[in-house]
Amino acid sequence: MKKFGTAAILCGGKSSRMGFDKCKIKIGDKYLVEIIGEQLEEIFDDIILIANDLNKFDDMKYRIVRDIIPNSGPMGGIYSALNYSASNNVFITACDMPVINTDYIKYMMEIISNKNVEGAVSIKSDYIEPLYAFYSKSMIDKFESHIKKESFKLLSVIHESNMHFIQESEVRNFSSDMSIFTNLNYKADLTELQKIIMGVKINNE
Repeated sequence: MKKFGTAAILCGGKSSRMGFDKCKIKIGDKYLVEIIGEQLEEIFDDIILIANDLNKFDDMKYRIVRDIIPNSGPMGGIYSALNYSASNNVFITACDMPVINTDYIKYMMEIISNKNVEGAVSIKSDYIEPLYAFYSKSMIDKFESHIKKESFKLLSVIHESNMHFIQESEVRNFSSDMSIFTNLNYKADLTELQKIIMGVKINNE
């Protein structure tokens, strides 16, 4: 099995704070998740969307797979991604994280290739960013164990694993304003998204 090749986009959130399904945000005539996927295609040849509804998207070119263990949040999404992955290491992001920095992702891949680690996560203001990260298939059993115990804190699995922590100073070499960790939780956040994509009209269904 190859070391890298799969990226997974988590699309299973309830979007309760946004007021509508974040997976349905459109920029022009494309779903935001599709635009994220197209950027990831620069590095990965296998893009999978982890969703609780296989019919969530129309005519999407990517693999859409259902959570293996439903209602287990990002923990379950990553667990599913690792099981479905065509590569040992999987890049994980979410459908509400619109900023893709391929240079930084390549940097993370380089770290994993050069160190004996199970994955890589970033530090922002002393906080671990559990998404926009790499995890490996060697962690499947840990994820499954936590989910079965209804323990859904990603940080617990991260601290139990041999992860590499990328310090904020390193991240800022690629994203000086740390915008790669931008996520959309509220309707007001769409204004920030509009700035990122230079004023293109944003739609939601």
